[in-house]
Amino acid sequence: MDESKRALRIAATSRRDSLLSADRLALSQSIQARVLESSWYYKSSAIALYSAVQNEVCTDDIRDHALRHGKRLFYPRLTENHAGDFVLVQSIDDMIAGPFGFPEPSGKEILSGPIEHGLLIFVPGIAFDREGNRLGRGRGWYDRMLRWIDGNAIAIGLAYEFQLFDRVPVEPWDQSVRYIITENGIIDCEEIGPRALPARKIL
Repeated sequence: MDESKRALRIAATSRRDSLLSADRLALSQSIQARVLESSWYYKSSAIALYSAVQNEVCTDDIRDHALRHGKRLFYPRLTENHAGDFVLVQSIDDMIAGPFGFPEPSGKEILSGPIEHGLLIFVPGIAFDREGNRLGRGRGWYDRMLRWIDGNAIAIGLAYEFQLFDRVPVEPWDQSVRYIITENGIIDCEEIGPRALPARKIL
């Protein structure tokens, strides 16, 4: 990892880890409410979520809404070689303890081609910039999955405002997101306009 990416990872992780539980819950609820109010969520028929770890933005409200409203819901199931699939979840009871410290789906139906119509993939990250570049968890699984989907779904990053930086260093294999949603608004990374949030400088 180059030094600029290493420094950013340390700075952003420190900010996120210092977030109090009550603040994390309140901010996560605000961010998820913006998702549920968006037109592209309303029109979507399939959702892929992540299980939040280490103070990441929670996704439980989106999960519960998707299940209540009949959207096809997928979660990642990973393997030791950092491969894996998105697996269909029909109930919260389908989620079990996974080997990497977060819940994983226990089902057998996986997301495969052709890609689900109107699929939204919600992507975790440690840091983002307004062009949609992200610093992920470090295993590269989401980058591989987004390359496989190849533009046939909308990738969305959920982040606290303090996770926005002027610039996130990227490698040729890194994949960007189309939207970033924080407690303060929605950034369309292809059309930066009045809704865009102010970026924060790398420490």
